[in-house]
Amino acid sequence: MNQFIGSRALPDLVYHRPGTMDDLLGLVKGIEGEYRVVAGCTDFIPAIRGGKWRFADGINVVDIRGVKALSGIREEKGEIVMGAATRLSDILVSPVIREKAPVLADAVSQMASPQVRNTATVGGNLCMASPAADTAPPLLVLDAKVAWRTADGEETTPLNKFFLGPGATVLPPRSVLTEIRFPAPGPDEAARRTRMGQRTAFVCSIISVAVWLRGGPEKIEAARIAMGAVAPTPILITAAESVLIGKKPNEATLAEAAKTAASNIAPIDDLRATADYRKSLAETLTRRLLAACVGDLA
Repeated sequence: MNQFIGSRALPDLVYHRPGTMDDLLGLVKGIEGEYRVVAGCTDFIPAIRGGKWRFADGINVVDIRGVKALSGIREEKGEIVMGAATRLSDILVSPVIREKAPVLADAVSQMASPQVRNTATVGGNLCMASPAADTAPPLLVLDAKVAWRTADGEETTPLNKFFLGPGATVLPPRSVLTEIRFPAPGPDEAARRTRMGQRTAFVCSIISVAVWLRGGPEKIEAARIAMGAVAPTPILITAAESVLIGKKPNEATLAEAAKTAASNIAPIDDLRATADYRKSLAETLTRRLLAACVGDLA
């Protein structure tokens, strides 16, 4: 593959496409030299083209699209379960997601383009660990967990403990992310999200916000607020949640929670926006989303 694509040439690749989970785990355990697990390659190729990643010739590329156990969406024992290699376009049209977790479908609908969504996967979006990963805030407020496997076993962790920093996760060496799961929301729950960017899609978010409430018009029983592009990782803002729990969802309570949320983030100045602008947006968008959720619960 010594052809220039964009500004960088792809190295010579050793391509692997296992067909079963056992084959995949055995391959990852025994493979020699540098390797990358890929599905849609919507991040892998641009990262090489742009010089973010550099690999020597002979890098092993392990394509997991042939492992059927890693794809699909189902409801199981009160939880929504998504395979890590589930395409974004499948999330967008899934009856389970659209009925039980429309906040996630809404986020996916504004990601990239139809062509990219037909290839990119939810696991890939999370494993890239971008501070602006658009699937992360809605999954965080839905209380998602992620599971991964090695040849020696399986582990699960809450999504809010999965990200370590830009491009870094808790995934150990020789492991493969296998699924994302979260409790199926009930009728007394509401979730909303939004993002701000220079365009509706095709660009990284200036900020993304998601909120989730459980309760009714008289009292908020539980709450979660998550944001992206305001810290080194997508984050849950627990300080703001504590302002809401047990309170009547009036205008003053929602405003206080939104203000607390904005004061507990650490955005940066970059080409897309200043830190001060992101903080202002965080307060405004959080207040609007909380009000919308309260309206959904009325």
